[in-house]
Amino acid sequence: MRIAYFTTAQDKKEYLNSPIELNPSNQVFHSNFIECLSLTNQIDVFVLRSNAYGDKQAFTSKEENVTWNYLPTKSGRFSNLTSQISNSKKITNKFDVAFVDTTNTRCLLAAKSYSKKNNVPLIGLVTDNPYNITKTSSLSCDLILRTAKKCDGFVCLTEALNALFNKKNKPYILIKGLSKNSKVNKSSPVDYPYFFYAGTLLKKYGICELVEAFKNLKDKKTKLVIAGHHNNNDFKEEINDDERIVFLGNIDNQIVSDYENHSIANINPRPYIERIDKYSVPSKVIEYSSKNSLIISGYSSELKNVFEDSILWINEKNSLSERMEEALTLKREMINDVKAISEKEFSLDANNKKLQGFISNILK
Repeated sequence: MRIAYFTTAQDKKEYLNSPIELNPSNQVFHSNFIECLSLTNQIDVFVLRSNAYGDKQAFTSKEENVTWNYLPTKSGRFSNLTSQISNSKKITNKFDVAFVDTTNTRCLLAAKSYSKKNNVPLIGLVTDNPYNITKTSSLSCDLILRTAKKCDGFVCLTEALNALFNKKNKPYILIKGLSKNSKVNKSSPVDYPYFFYAGTLLKKYGICELVEAFKNLKDKKTKLVIAGHHNNNDFKEEINDDERIVFLGNIDNQIVSDYENHSIANINPRPYIERIDKYSVPSKVIEYSSKNSLIISGYSSELKNVFEDSILWINEKNSLSERMEEALTLKREMINDVKAISEKEFSLDANNKKLQGFISNILK
């Protein structure tokens, strides 16, 4: 089967060399989803970069079963949008089905244009409520929801997201996230014990609380290792050249995986917010779930139902500081439980089978 995939995510080389900040969680989710589909299909990814790239020409890179097609960009916001929609209409290949990231207006409008012109079924990937996305205007949110109605089916993280996007009760499937097993290096990337976090370094996602909790840790031999974009003052002020806090910057996914596999615990410090919880599944926890380390995470009702108490949840009874202290003495049984659940629920193989059945249903 041949599949078109409209997204802002990029292949590994382009992502690491990007001149602008990209959302690491979005990148990981869509990279994993593309790889999941490519296990049994040929994928053409159409990458719609923002006008912040300036005037850039189109180009293509190829991997096994995946071709990355970068549409040209223009420096003007409106001209970039209209250009990418126009270029999407010019795509001559007739695919069996198309997927689109519904969190991005350009992706939706471009994919809809291609789908309509070529009579190709369009499946929306629904990973968030647009009204909860930082710096997304109400106008853009309304446009996203109106445009997404034209999709022929949906892949949603939660039932609440399906209810928000799928008003006409079209076919849908729930996939809370994907976890990729990567090669495990036997030796740790460093010679000291550490807690690890990789992700967005914004205050609202709990990065400042993480640094503060670590500074209160009684064990002074353990370090905190952080990976991500280093561009906000709140984070800079919190770490304040503390020699026990190691900042790696934006690094390759394989290096991230090496750190995740040898940490005391991988941490998702994002605080629980009830109005966001029903629309959100922390992809960072699912990413951590296939690794050889404990997980400490802000509460998630969706994932609590899946992992139960095999994750160290941060809640009213257990603070982040307390969970970090607890992780220093816990044994391996919890890690094995999480990995077994992850393999069953979130592995690429398991979800590829679910997706193949769903696509076949759409194409009937």
